[in-house]
Amino acid sequence: MSSCAHPGGIRKPAAFAALFIFCAAFGAGCRKSAERAAKPNVLIITVDTLRADRLGVYGNKDGLTPNVDALAKDGVVFEHAIAQVPLTWPSHAAIFTGTYPFHNGVEDFTGQPLSDKFRTLAESFKGNGYATGAVVSSFVLDRSWGLGRGFDYYDDAFSGQQFVQKDLGLVERRADESVDHAIRWLDGNAGKPFFFWLHLYDPHSPYDPPEPFASKFKKQPYDGEVAYADSQLERLFAWLKQPPHDVYDNTVIVFLSDHGESLGEHGEKEHGFFIYNSTVHIPLIIKPATDEKIAPGRTIAAAVESIQVGPTVLQVAGARDAIETQFEADSLVPFLNGQRSNAERSAYSETTYPLNSFGWSPLRSVQTDRLQYIEAPRQELYDLQADSPEGDNVAEQQAETAARMRNEVHNRQTRYNAPGHGNGGDSGAHSEVIDKLRSLGYVAYKAPPAAEGAKLADPKDKLPVFHDILRATDLMTTGNFAAAGTLLNKLQSEEPKLYLIPFLQGELAERAQQWSAAEKHFGRALQLNPGFDQAALGLARALGYEGKADKAVGLLESLVTANPRDFRALFLMAQIEARTNPQSGREALDKVLRIQPNFAPAYRERGMLNVAAQDYQAGAEDLSRAVATGLTDAATYNFLGICYSRLGRLNEAVDSYKKALGADPRLAQGHLNLGFAYERLGDKAGAVSEYKEACRLDRRICGMVAGHER
Repeated sequence: MSSCAHPGGIRKPAAFAALFIFCAAFGAGCRKSAERAAKPNVLIITVDTLRADRLGVYGNKDGLTPNVDALAKDGVVFEHAIAQVPLTWPSHAAIFTGTYPFHNGVEDFTGQPLSDKFRTLAESFKGNGYATGAVVSSFVLDRSWGLGRGFDYYDDAFSGQQFVQKDLGLVERRADESVDHAIRWLDGNAGKPFFFWLHLYDPHSPYDPPEPFASKFKKQPYDGEVAYADSQLERLFAWLKQPPHDVYDNTVIVFLSDHGESLGEHGEKEHGFFIYNSTVHIPLIIKPATDEKIAPGRTIAAAVESIQVGPTVLQVAGARDAIETQFEADSLVPFLNGQRSNAERSAYSETTYPLNSFGWSPLRSVQTDRLQYIEAPRQELYDLQADSPEGDNVAEQQAETAARMRNEVHNRQTRYNAPGHGNGGDSGAHSEVIDKLRSLGYVAYKAPPAAEGAKLADPKDKLPVFHDILRATDLMTTGNFAAAGTLLNKLQSEEPKLYLIPFLQGELAERAQQWSAAEKHFGRALQLNPGFDQAALGLARALGYEGKADKAVGLLESLVTANPRDFRALFLMAQIEARTNPQSGREALDKVLRIQPNFAPAYRERGMLNVAAQDYQAGAEDLSRAVATGLTDAATYNFLGICYSRLGRLNEAVDSYKKALGADPRLAQGHLNLGFAYERLGDKAGAVSEYKEACRLDRRICGMVAGHER
């Protein structure tokens, strides 16, 4: 009898039943305690936008990823892992639900949040007694999309200053900060079985690695971002291995990417537009908990899918959950233990980005370790072994193979997209999510529905238009408005029915504060695409600045009616209404903060309303929260100082005023307020010095401090 068998044939307790499942899957030795082996920790690491060919274990010779390569020696490498969609949020939704994008409804960033009909891995592990935590490194994975469900701790809070200084799509944090947060959470949950997800965003554009990686990889900044992210993972792996934690051996580690990056291949600069292997071929490494029957350093050549991660980690953890009936692909455990009993299957990928954002044809693909087929108006077939760059389309020469693989595409969709199995979630796209992704190379907009039976353009034919749109947005971002305007005018004549062109013209007019022109362009975009929320938001903003508050608020109310969680529309409504109806503005800000409690600008706006109402205690609370979530501008600190001063908290007022002046030394009002605080504290010399500086910066202040400067 095996030493794992329960004596006397007595029915096994739940812990031993879970151990039996784990032993059956991996042939685990029973020298470990039952409790430890029954609940291995699970760590999932996703590095955004990471090409497989940048890892040493996938053939790279530049030494970019020594720490991930070392991890691979302790686990199994899947040479041909395929992402189901080359976009950050939809790919992660597929990974954490084990479902195809066309089934779960999250196909790109113009769709719906993840419906609560779909269970997540975090919910499954939480239900199995695990502590669940996540640290995400980009606002793209904000909890409002639905992936925060099931996590005890979901760290998606970013510096509030970034919300002011950057396009929302660029709100992120570097790997060092995210790894710090991860280790802090792990420290606080030591001794418990954990399910933890760490997401690093660094290889995503724009490529701007910190030193010394910026200098070392000056000509290849993308590689510098990859090397930097790997360097930070060394600290996480060290935490797992070092006493008193010593949990590396008992931790299942899954390392993968959500998608790759084209870097110019096939004419695509980044990702999302095409589904060639530059963007859908991803690294996938699985290190099981210590198991003497799993040979480390093995590689698997078969094509596998990222949605197979969920079934795999659930099985290796010996956990059972209702999510198993949801999974749409098999576990990879047979590959891990050498049985390889599951039949080889093709891997599916898609992008609906060309359709949903531009009205062009979607692209769908299936591939094996040898062939890739892409369904498009002009279908494509590539022999990956003879033509790894996918440059020689052999669809015409191998028409029978192309037809068979085309049927596989349709069969996959038919099988997993049965009536009633769709998303069924909240209607309407989150316009804040659309906005935050705009600068990621996605141009995240929602095209009007195509007419039934309409012949859609092949994305390959529209690549020049796509590039011109991206170039126009880049020119706007860098402040070259004249060149952007010239290019947009050219595009307008070439693509008069493409709603994006007048929308971008509206944004250009908005940046120049030409509100009448902005109203005209945004209105034209809405005519071409009546359901385009971003154009409605832009039009409302223009109307607000033109003094047409009633029209602006009416537009915003329609957006909020369609999507009650649209906190960008609510925030703009609050700003407009606060000018004439502070109470309505406050109520809108309250709604914003209930939806997105880390949105620092809303705390600042509400704090300003409290100051205007002379409620300095509430003002101090809101403004200090704005500071705590990252707003470090001079105005916020100055008004926080005013609140503290009115509350008699003079030392705190002095500290706030000093921080305001640190942010803007030329803020005359800050020097004046600091002088008043010093005078009340009995620091006459300090007060005189600040009064003089305030008077020097703004002569209008001189009369206010007359008699106090001596």
